[in-house]
Amino acid sequence: MALTFKSPAEDLWQPDLLGDGFCLRPLPLADGSTATLVRHRPRKKLRLPPPLRGIAVLYVHGWSDYFFQKELAEFLSEAGADFYALDLRHYGRNLPIDKARGLDESISPGFTTDLQEYFEEFDAAHRIISSAHPGTRFVMLAHSTGGLSASMYAAANPDKVDALALNSPWLEFQASEIGRTALARIIQAASARNPHRFLPTVDPGFYTRTVSNQFSGEWDYDLGWRPVNGFKLTAGFIAAVFNAQAKVKKGLDLQMPTLVMLSAEDYLLPRWHDTATRADVALNVQVVAQRSLDLGRELHVLRLPGALHDVFLSAPAVRAKAYRSLGSWLAALKTRQRDSQLASCIRAVLPEGSEVLDG
Repeated sequence: MALTFKSPAEDLWQPDLLGDGFCLRPLPLADGSTATLVRHRPRKKLRLPPPLRGIAVLYVHGWSDYFFQKELAEFLSEAGADFYALDLRHYGRNLPIDKARGLDESISPGFTTDLQEYFEEFDAAHRIISSAHPGTRFVMLAHSTGGLSASMYAAANPDKVDALALNSPWLEFQASEIGRTALARIIQAASARNPHRFLPTVDPGFYTRTVSNQFSGEWDYDLGWRPVNGFKLTAGFIAAVFNAQAKVKKGLDLQMPTLVMLSAEDYLLPRWHDTATRADVALNVQVVAQRSLDLGRELHVLRLPGALHDVFLSAPAVRAKAYRSLGSWLAALKTRQRDSQLASCIRAVLPEGSEVLDG
């Protein structure tokens, strides 16, 4: 019988709660907390040639959330991508670790005062993925508040992020820029006095009602890690979001291709209606679509009728379209004409001496 040996790096991976094909790797952080990197590797042999081979995807969840989207991982892996996901510090898989260390007594779930704190786990994930898959294109696929954090990271690290795919990113406050600006000074003052101060709950539980299979939804996940009414909001967290959104408004000048996926409709009313099952109940999608224009140079915005706040948790027909659109966009990254052929054609028609960029 032939012996197989694991590399030292491979020994750091452990079985994950999502089961077959999924494993996790804890990421110790400088402040004593922990993030968790999840990996998916399909057992079955992929069909050849898979369209997304050569692309590595890092999924980042949003507020009051964690990674449980098995189907999304299986789709991207089936298409040939190397799939990874993060549970950020003080979220999901890290909450039991926080409790064991006593951190939960001083730090509430999801707490931060600066979204750039997450750059540490983004950097750690990038190092691991790029080492395991040298030469692949590194793509961040991020949801809601995670999309805001990932956008900031991509702007600060254009040499690391080859493309950015945003799933209903929280780029602007629900009441628009005017509402955010009006509240920002109050929230920032409150955060300066006590960043851990709890703010009034604003989540009526409509999102959970449309998603969880314990209510009217399709998906099975831990309601302790993703509560019905979300985590308790803190002044520090909201101040961090407002600060990041203000930076987006000034323009991030992202240099990589960027995809923004949004529902075609939102439902932000305080009373339940069946419309909520076919809309984004967390964001003002018109405001976010408009703000997305400030992200960067190369932007593709996709509006999906019937999509939920997480477009990949929508009804099967809607998420099938979302998978197809994401997959096609990722596949196009591999066929982008960045060589000298197009540059030579441009030089042939421009005035003599004109500068032509090859990238």
